[in-house]
Amino acid sequence: MNHYDVIIIGGGPAGCSAATLLAARGVRVILLEKSRMPRQKLCGEFIAAECFPTLNRLGVMERLLAAGAQKISTLSLVAWNGRHVEAPVSEVSNMPFALSLSRARFDEVLFERARRAGALCLERYSVKRCLYEAGRVCGVEAMSLADGKRVRFEASLVVDASGRSSRVSLSKGERIAGSRGSRPFALKAHMKGVEGIADQVELYFFPGGYGGLSAIEDGLANLCFITDERTLRSAGGDPLAVVRQTVQSNKVARERLSGAQSVGKWVSGGPLIFGRRRPGADVIAIGDAAGMIDPFTGTGIQIAVRSSELAAEAIIASLNSNSGGRASRDARRPGLIADVLSRYAVGYEREFGKRMKIAGLLRVPAFSPGIASLFGRVLSASPWLARAVLRASRTGRGVEVQDDDGPAS
Repeated sequence: MNHYDVIIIGGGPAGCSAATLLAARGVRVILLEKSRMPRQKLCGEFIAAECFPTLNRLGVMERLLAAGAQKISTLSLVAWNGRHVEAPVSEVSNMPFALSLSRARFDEVLFERARRAGALCLERYSVKRCLYEAGRVCGVEAMSLADGKRVRFEASLVVDASGRSSRVSLSKGERIAGSRGSRPFALKAHMKGVEGIADQVELYFFPGGYGGLSAIEDGLANLCFITDERTLRSAGGDPLAVVRQTVQSNKVARERLSGAQSVGKWVSGGPLIFGRRRPGADVIAIGDAAGMIDPFTGTGIQIAVRSSELAAEAIIASLNSNSGGRASRDARRPGLIADVLSRYAVGYEREFGKRMKIAGLLRVPAFSPGIASLFGRVLSASPWLARAVLRASRTGRGVEVQDDDGPAS
């Protein structure tokens, strides 16, 4: 039987969190992930302290620490000339530390948590399209990458957690990310032999882009940065040449990486599209499929897990509204998707709307060399302003949801 209450597309932080929260409440959930777990992903691999309430409700905090998550106590903004501003995590988030952990391990912990909660989690299934009946989504068609067979999965609700390049939620008009040459691309690698990185994350600004560096497990550091398409072409696609032209033009980054070597494969992606996505009327988009906040905020993972929680709350509330408290009884009623989307939209806007707008305003100085230089001088001369900017771009309402029926570790 391939009928479920909810189909979730994507096994990253958003998809796994939603699967855990729904399955723990008795919802029949199937999660479809196109890759084999664990796998690397393009990511700054910074887990903001604002994630912790949701991660605690998911019951995974201890497992993340056991997997090697590094505690981060200091945030540092570094201008290209080496001038910098430091802010303790406690002053930005009202919590003593953040975490840094590779996406391979982070996602693996969450994927296994979803399985333990009762969700059916399938690897190597690539979703090709949504299925419709009487004008409403009734499931998805996916390909099993193990044998090439097409499989239909039916459900009244489809959650898109497939990321920034979603086949389901991203319209053709949104695939345009600026004029050729100026479009932003990102690169990431794990590095060994990095000097001076301990319990801090450093954000380096350089002409035309920025990047972050922080320690992760196994004595490695994660380097992830954004630059423009023109720079990638001039370097001939050589990631080390790109690093020399971009990140290492920053004085502090050059010192940190002077004796470093990359470990494993480089991961790249783009062109990147920042900001909110236009909401659809067919599926519930969470994480980057709903909108990608600028990486300099350090809150991409937090928005992924919290948006999944908001979506799960909306689904549970809608399923229970006329079913006497038993979610799975009412999964096919007319108007269900509209009710869920309405509830979810209210919560999403309340928590992330303002932050997305602030990040959009800060995007200009982040990518404009002249403005970035002036902005860096202003922030380094006024540490209080830098901390205020960090708080504004990182924190939402910080709602702490108490739910005695939620998942436990």
